[in-house]
Amino acid sequence: MRRPMTPLFIDGTEERAAELRRIVPALRFELAGLPVGYSTSAPDPATRAHDMVVAAEHVEPCFAEAVDLTTMEGKSLRLELDSENDNRFCRWFRETPVRLHLCVALRRAPGAEIELFGAECEGRIADQPAGPRPFGWDRLFVPDGYTRTLAELAEAPGGDDPDPVGLRGLVYGDLARALGFTA
Repeated sequence: MRRPMTPLFIDGTEERAAELRRIVPALRFELAGLPVGYSTSAPDPATRAHDMVVAAEHVEPCFAEAVDLTTMEGKSLRLELDSENDNRFCRWFRETPVRLHLCVALRRAPGAEIELFGAECEGRIADQPAGPRPFGWDRLFVPDGYTRTLAELAEAPGGDDPDPVGLRGLVYGDLARALGFTA
């Protein structure tokens, strides 16, 4: 059986890579940065993830992740967050019911159709940011049925389940299978 090529995780962080390796050990990948000058103002995570793999035109296979929080009515909160001010964001939106949208885009080869994998999870805005800073929105989102942020749950020491909510396991499990890795 032919071994799948190792894809590059575009704009992934070491912290996110470690989390994914715990959640889907079969998924093999390496980290890669975005091309210099890349920028997107796409409002939805599917388009942002898509644009990232398109921007990495000489890299394949590759995948990218994009996340957004929306109100239950569908309004994105992405533009409400100042990268330096998660505390103020939580103070203003504390307890607001929201959906976290996760989308991963995969490009297998130059010119190939881009595949999208996505999931969403309902919850609320945290009272204050909690968890490792590189986890972004996960630090501000408390999934329904939990009292800690998604970032705290992902980093829980000694936890039996590295993905108790199942959000990234679902999306990255699908990605691993699509790439020919046994998830």
